Amino acid sequence: MQAFYTTSESKEELASFGTRLVAFSLDVLLVLTLVGIADYLTFSSDDEAMLLKPERLLHLLLGWLYFAGSETCPCQATLGKYLMHLRVTAATGGRISFRAASIRYFAKPLTLIMMVMRFLTDASYTPRSTFHDRVAKTKVVLR
Repeated sequence: MQAFYTTSESKEELASFGTRLVAFSLDVLLVLTLVGIADYLTFSSDDEAMLLKPERLLHLLLGWLYFAGSETCPCQATLGKYLMHLRVTAATGGRISFRAASIRYFAKPLTLIMMVMRFLTDASYTPRSTFHDRVAKTKVVLR
């Protein structure tokens, strides 16, 4: 019996942290614009409660659907990632599921906390794969 082993020629390069940060900033700018428009068009039940307004659930839902929905579409990227020529893939290289995109979205605050702690403790660790990517088994690669 003979066994053949072939290597894949398509090596995908992981995106750098700086490129990912610029793409995320563009996405946050877009989502905050949409949230501002939604906040302007909705009536507030309590103007005194800044963070505990019922509309905050709408804002969270809007951000979740934007990030998770656009990362699972055929272009595999949010608008910011698309402009920076990035895409989100599964560990196998295919499109990610909505479940994996949701895990990525809700794990991003934990990634931010971990990065701040690394900065404060002066840990010189610059990953190309962040915590929310490892939890969701995804990667952000260059197109």
